Amino acid sequence: MAAGVQKRETSERIDFRVRLYQRSLWLEIDRRRCIHCDICQLLCPRRALRVEADENGLEIYLDEHRCVLCEVCSTFCPADAIELGFADHAKDLLGRSEALPRLTPRVEVRPENCPHRCEGVAEAADHWCRQQRKTIANRDQECPKYCFHCVETCPRLAFQEVDRHSAVNPGDCLRCMTCLERCEYGSIHVNPLFAARLLLDAERCPSDCDKCFQVCPVHLFERRAGRVTLIRDHCAYCGACVNVCDQDALRLERDAVLLPEVPAPDRTRLWDRLQRSLISGRPTPARSDADRPPAKAAH
Repeated sequence: MAAGVQKRETSERIDFRVRLYQRSLWLEIDRRRCIHCDICQLLCPRRALRVEADENGLEIYLDEHRCVLCEVCSTFCPADAIELGFADHAKDLLGRSEALPRLTPRVEVRPENCPHRCEGVAEAADHWCRQQRKTIANRDQECPKYCFHCVETCPRLAFQEVDRHSAVNPGDCLRCMTCLERCEYGSIHVNPLFAARLLLDAERCPSDCDKCFQVCPVHLFERRAGRVTLIRDHCAYCGACVNVCDQDALRLERDAVLLPEVPAPDRTRLWDRLQRSLISGRPTPARSDADRPPAKAAH
């Protein structure tokens, strides 16, 4: 490995650093947070990242000889498992130069819409319920205004109960929209990243296989009457199940990337290539000399 280039790898992390005089460019991959989707390996312009299946499931790998620390993987990682930085701060050159669009927030919570238990009533007293318009016992379980359904249902445990309202850690959200099933108050808004569908051919599934069950980050699969079944239509469209399935029983089809349209004059060739890869499912072509702008003629 060249001087000033360092890679450390454990079962939990990959740490890749390139020293530039007194400061370093660095890439860190948290293997514990990685959901083993197909996004980073589809988008990497140098094909430096890959997700492979082995006897233990799926694992992510980095080819340090290919990586140029370009920010594409860290920008689009849906699980915040990849960080890329310069010195002591995140590197955001592609974002600040608008070479890549800003991703929409994954999830937004409006706590003011969340229902709360009535205040100022003695614990043992009955009280007038403004919602039911009748006198009820002052018990939490009988008060329909005391709701933490999002905390109870999120498969990623992204929601937490904080001071009698719900708070969310956006880094744990995969935009699966399971929380919207239970929220009755308009407190949660989720911005999906893809218009997509996951197709399952259960006839191909072996009776003793549960690989997709093990890797799905939103617990989408179960077996009913001996057949693998998608239990709800709240897929994160991450592609982890497709990566692990060795029976060609699963197919992920992404039709569109749901980000604000960038006008053609302002759209970069890089973003065009990345969108095509996400929709086609084919990796971004590795950059070659043919992609480089022609040299200016000497005068």
